[in-house]
Amino acid sequence: MKPKLIALISATLLGVVAAASASAQIRPADDAPPEAISRYMVGTRLGYITCSDKYRDYVGKWEKFSFANEGQTTVTGSPPEEVDYRSCAQETLVKGRNLYSGAAKSATAPSSKAALKDYQTTWEASLASLGRPGGAEKPLEYRARQSKAQTRLDELQRKVEAQPK
Repeated sequence: MKPKLIALISATLLGVVAAASASAQIRPADDAPPEAISRYMVGTRLGYITCSDKYRDYVGKWEKFSFANEGQTTVTGSPPEEVDYRSCAQETLVKGRNLYSGAAKSATAPSSKAALKDYQTTWEASLASLGRPGGAEKPLEYRARQSKAQTRLDELQRKVEAQPK
């Protein structure tokens, strides 16, 4: 009987202590940016990645075409078309600009608005720089340029997300 009573008292005390500690916990403030800004950041980055992947494929196809026809008097096959990555970039620019208007409205501090504008300007320039007519860019050149663009966008994204909410 005594062990059962001790077990019952222990269980009761443990339940009371657990409930008290759970109610005493203070939750930190939400550090996430406003929803419109989060949606904008995710949308623009996914759009940029999609279009840059399409351009990367184009560069690879152009290199294969050039290699197959190097030193040939007659051209074999046809060069890859730019329409895929160019239309992707145009559609993504329109979508990004639409998302930007909502994000800009939810940015309240002047520093937030400035950081968002810097990101938008760099993002648009990065998208517009995809593609060099005639396949003049080599895959290695593209990867180096792409890496710099991604690093810059990452840096600006951190700056936007660090702004006061």
